[in-house]
Amino acid sequence: MLKLLPEQDIVLFQSADPVNYFSMLRSTAKLNRAFCMRHDIRYTCFHGIMRGFHAWHACYNRILLLNDMLDLGFTGWYLHLDSDAYVFDPRYDIRAYLKTSEENSFVFTHGATKALWDVNDGVFFANCAHPDTQTIARAWLAKLETVKLEKLRKAEKWYDTPGDQQLLQSVLKSDEALTAAIRHEHPRFINGPGSSFIRQILRSTERDPAARLERIELDVERAMGRQKLDSDDRVLLYCALMRHLGLPVPKEIETVREATADRAALLDFLEKTVAEVRASMAAEPPPPAEKPPAQG
Repeated sequence: MLKLLPEQDIVLFQSADPVNYFSMLRSTAKLNRAFCMRHDIRYTCFHGIMRGFHAWHACYNRILLLNDMLDLGFTGWYLHLDSDAYVFDPRYDIRAYLKTSEENSFVFTHGATKALWDVNDGVFFANCAHPDTQTIARAWLAKLETVKLEKLRKAEKWYDTPGDQQLLQSVLKSDEALTAAIRHEHPRFINGPGSSFIRQILRSTERDPAARLERIELDVERAMGRQKLDSDDRVLLYCALMRHLGLPVPKEIETVREATADRAALLDFLEKTVAEVRASMAAEPPPPAEKPPAQG
């Protein structure tokens, strides 16, 4: 992804497939990008599949992206957030936290058990200066490369082949010495639906994909509102509203700019639009009455 060594000492990566998680990443990226701009962190996101064929294979991107950074000689902190994860508190002093983790290789939360090798890699921090990080990342990539492309092509569903997290856990499980420098955090801090710093809405938390996306979008917008972060979605908001109301999308961008210039202009636009839609609805002919059922 990156061809030059970043000047920043912290990088934050997100990635997603272009089919199922594109909209989710588009939403969470707003908060994550704002956090990075506040703290001088290099933000990068990638839509696509770096190794594999099916949408879920995008989970392997994190392995390749981390190894790419090591290949560049990066020795700072690599922060990974899944597309369903977002910085809920952009004001959090991440540098002060990472200063206390200089002796650690990775920061994870636990997986299903408390075993040291059982980690959740939906959100993790990697200290690229630590020798164990180098060893783990290289072994993680080697595990991925043992999965033949023919097998990947046939693996259409999740876990038809081992996923990224399973591969990582197998690396740690095979050499317990590699877990000694790992810092395990509680989901109250990262990786949970109610975490104070970085939240993640997992599939296990919300099974319905549409409801999961809506929950993330609402939480992201609420967090942006609390932080008084300006939205850059004015054109999309305007056009989506017009489509939902069955009104034509304007041809000129100036129309959108005028309607969203400030709060007074937006209120005026909404009042006129509501009046127009109500008048249109009132002029519509009533639906035909239903015929009574035939008598048998």
